[in-house]
Amino acid sequence: TRLLTLRLVPGFDDSMIAEMIERHSATPDKKNGSLQCIVLQLYGTGNIPNIKESFIQILADAAEKGILVVASTQCYTGSVMLGHYAVGKALESAGVVSANDMTLEAIACKVGYLYGRGDLTHAQVARLMSVSLRGEVTPSDALSPPPLSSAYQRAIRKGKTYY
Repeated sequence: TRLLTLRLVPGFDDSMIAEMIERHSATPDKKNGSLQCIVLQLYGTGNIPNIKESFIQILADAAEKGILVVASTQCYTGSVMLGHYAVGKALESAGVVSANDMTLEAIACKVGYLYGRGDLTHAQVARLMSVSLRGEVTPSDALSPPPLSSAYQRAIRKGKTYY
């Protein structure tokens, strides 16, 4: 399985990522040996610095080319929850799949196993990423929601309002 992991940092250059994807994408003359999966190590619950439209488009193009794009967290604990924030929703709409709380090693093993079977389509592999095969991932419905992040949200939770 050809897998690429990218740990995103502030100020990352998405044109370099686009070049890697373009250079290693499947074409009719090179079916074997092409990139099958990109694992993005994102901030917190699945965030990037802001909604970079060009980066979201690069990921959507990669997904269209049959490359599985998986979002994982750089945090030691916690999980990726793509549907909870604007950036996560944009990633989800681009075809990015959440790794939930899987470690990078678990993602690599799972992707290798699923593609290595040889009997699964790209869509089936994407769906199986959130399914626990051997306890490597907590099911999405069992994960707790992300914590409230702003002082305003915390104040509302305590019943106080500050204007």
